[in-house]
Amino acid sequence: MRKIRVFAPAKLNLYLDVLEKRPDGFHDIETIFEKIDLKDEIIIKEKGKGLKVKVDATDCGQGKENTVYKAAREIFKEAGVTLNLDITIKKRIPVSAGLGGGSSDAASALRAINDIFKLGILDKKLLSIACDVGKDVPFFMTDASFASAKGAGERLKKINLDKDLFHILIKPSISLSTRVMYQRIDRYNFSSRKHSFKDALCALKKMDVKALEKNYYNIFESVLAGNSVHINRIKALLARSGGQHSLLSGSGPTVFCTFENKKDARSVFRKLPNNKNMGVFLVKTCKGGIYGDNRG
Repeated sequence: MRKIRVFAPAKLNLYLDVLEKRPDGFHDIETIFEKIDLKDEIIIKEKGKGLKVKVDATDCGQGKENTVYKAAREIFKEAGVTLNLDITIKKRIPVSAGLGGGSSDAASALRAINDIFKLGILDKKLLSIACDVGKDVPFFMTDASFASAKGAGERLKKINLDKDLFHILIKPSISLSTRVMYQRIDRYNFSSRKHSFKDALCALKKMDVKALEKNYYNIFESVLAGNSVHINRIKALLARSGGQHSLLSGSGPTVFCTFENKKDARSVFRKLPNNKNMGVFLVKTCKGGIYGDNRG
């Protein structure tokens, strides 16, 4: 009986714009992804009969409702096999938070199942399966810490950088539906194109945190509606503690700010109050693969 353990890192969107709705129902976007070292743990066992997926978080989809189940079924179908697997997901990434936890879980499971059970599915096809499971999944299929993405998120360009960024994340007690947030954009507010994806990308490549913060943009901040009070409260809390520039990640509601070094990030982190109504995390760029070989 084989048993493997893999990890699934969260992501931040350092820039995110929605340009238009496509004929296929998805949206064309421009975004900059960063993997961070807040990770879920996935344990895959050869056991029993059939496919079982369990999650230790009550607010997360179980069994057939989980993206890992869908990803596993798709890879079985492609490889023409049926594996008896018992998959357990230990959630550390908050659910419905704009941090890509479900997409990352699916990607790590796809890669691990293909690798460990020697299914022999080529990278191009594996990427196609990933895209069918979810539009953020292809980014997590790579070992890149940073990437830009266009199209529906599948047109990726890796960004090779050696340095780490450090972040404080705050996830308020509310959850935001990605589907609902995109519906708001469809109704009210496609991009005005006043923000510069190119400038944000240039700032990141230079690892110029001040310039990166100056070019922070997330279109979903403009369609928060009644949820804006929660986000503004988090932004004000970070500002009072020394994190001057903060941004929503994905469709929210997690807000983050960025630092050049761990010392500055820790200094602000220590000033934040303990509050059971929000999750607070100190993280850095994730530089490892799915088997947990994160640097430093």
